[in-house]
Amino acid sequence: MEKIDTIEWKEFIVGELFDISRPIARSQLTYEDGHVAFVASGNFNNGVSKWCMPKEGEVLDDGNCITVSPLDGSAFYQADSFLGRGGAGSAILMLRNVNLTELSGLFISSVIRRSLTKYTYSDQLNSNSIETEIIRLPANDSGEPDWAYMDEYMSEIMSEAETNLEHLSQTDGDKHSVDVSNWCSFIIGDLFSNFVKPAVLHTRQVVESDDGIPYVVRTKFDNGIKCRVQPVDGVKPSPAGVITWGAENATFFYQTEPFLSGRDIYFIDTREYSPMTCLFLTSCLQTITHKYPYNFGLFPDLLKKERIKLPVDASGEPDWAYMDKYMRAVMESAKFNLSVMQSI
Repeated sequence: MEKIDTIEWKEFIVGELFDISRPIARSQLTYEDGHVAFVASGNFNNGVSKWCMPKEGEVLDDGNCITVSPLDGSAFYQADSFLGRGGAGSAILMLRNVNLTELSGLFISSVIRRSLTKYTYSDQLNSNSIETEIIRLPANDSGEPDWAYMDEYMSEIMSEAETNLEHLSQTDGDKHSVDVSNWCSFIIGDLFSNFVKPAVLHTRQVVESDDGIPYVVRTKFDNGIKCRVQPVDGVKPSPAGVITWGAENATFFYQTEPFLSGRDIYFIDTREYSPMTCLFLTSCLQTITHKYPYNFGLFPDLLKKERIKLPVDASGEPDWAYMDKYMRAVMESAKFNLSVMQSI
């Protein structure tokens, strides 16, 4: 699709185009895992920081709206009802207009995101400042936003994206599963010597902070990170470069930053290995997690006795160099595919 022509677009004041509101005071730390999106002030994953179980009788924020992060102006269209983060300076902003559809919502979200890049953590948006912001949109003959044009344009974009993604998937058609026939089995306790149980911090002991450090808990999602929190006096964070897992919901993740952790979190000290090698190991360790459901915890003594298969060198020892090289190739391929998708 050719570059969009914005010469004839008109300026619109955000506060005149949308009803602007904030969610009620909420923190994701008080929610159990569930099926409803918790939308916060992040700039990725459509603003969703966690999937939560609403509290009994709780009223959700209605979907078919645009959410905006006050931290950097990131904007996303929310099709379904959600739990919005509220109650603090970084509470999200919600924009509503009766003419909004999913397609026009995606269109305008992109425009808002581009228009509000001037805002940063130290110079945040608020309900008053966003009202006076000006965005440029296509307009009809009467000078009103051309909702039909936005719908039609985004429909073409989505159709083109589907076609390009199909082409992308076809280019990967020559890839095959890794041949593990020559790999050898190793006892995990023989491979690693340092299994650590970090200091336990319950949710009531941590304070959520968008610019804080990761808070790792027993979850299968988001690298085990529930949210970011402020450092806690007297508690030294666990080091970066280790592989974590939760005793229940056993899932292995490689941590690239120092972190704090919740109950029944453990880590293998893998700081002597390269990050790429650790990512490879994380995938191999994942092969045993199906044996440990929520009611049968994977504690260190059990993990040490487990076996995983790894590639080996000529002497029969784990081929750490191969693991590093293989994961570098995987990451380069992933970066290429992402660049292709972003160009769509």
